Amino acid sequence: MDDMNNYRSQLQQLFRGKKLKVTMYVLGVLWISVIMQFVVNSIFQPNKNILEAFVGANSDVSSFEVEMAAEYGTNYLSEADKKELIQYLASEIGLHLDQPITINRDNNDSEVFVTKKGKNAESLIKVVSVEQEVASGLSETKHFIIIRLKLFHNIDSILAYRSLLEDVLQELGVSNLQTNMQITGNYEGKLSLEQMNSLADSMIDNLEGTVAYANRQEGLFTIYAYTGLLDEYVNSMNTKINIHVAISYDESSDITRVYLGTPVISGGY
Repeated sequence: MDDMNNYRSQLQQLFRGKKLKVTMYVLGVLWISVIMQFVVNSIFQPNKNILEAFVGANSDVSSFEVEMAAEYGTNYLSEADKKELIQYLASEIGLHLDQPITINRDNNDSEVFVTKKGKNAESLIKVVSVEQEVASGLSETKHFIIIRLKLFHNIDSILAYRSLLEDVLQELGVSNLQTNMQITGNYEGKLSLEQMNSLADSMIDNLEGTVAYANRQEGLFTIYAYTGLLDEYVNSMNTKINIHVAISYDESSDITRVYLGTPVISGGY
């Protein structure tokens, strides 16, 4: 854990000061899960996985998302190099790019990315470059790769995509590869607090988890738990966490959304 704590301090220094807004996104992706490293070939033991836990408690899954972030060294990369890297990653997962690659710059910081949205899936591949001071008067640029895949159909295949992406990124020689996974389900109407508790407890039980702490209120329903089915975990206030459940109600659409994430839910809910 000492190495992870050192890495955490490095990230704090990296994102201190006025930087390109995208660096805060990198922080959001890496910071949440930086002290968590998944087993390379499986998230859960073979007889258990996050999808089974969710489906076992919910009748419908609306989306399944995997988000990966990793360091890609400090060697010089031209904008052409970054575009080529994005095209390579897309081709490795069979993603046809029909949108132009976007470049944003802020002094010596930059992001190069492409997004694709369709009725079956959404995807993002991004290369972020951030300049940081390493010594008095000296600086270096650190690169990050961020990939997000969100499937609305054929969600079983997301686990295969995760394994494929891990292999591709490892072959590129990345370091500090971090992965977040999240499943979302929608219910028509507003669930009662009793129904929320029943759903959340069922998902946690399916993963043989133990609740670490929770806020079981209609306005902000969120539970953090720990399962021994994962070797690694986030340590928050000396408490192990690798399961995150949240439930929220959207009054405008009259939809209740149920989220299950590991190690934690990324983004808002």
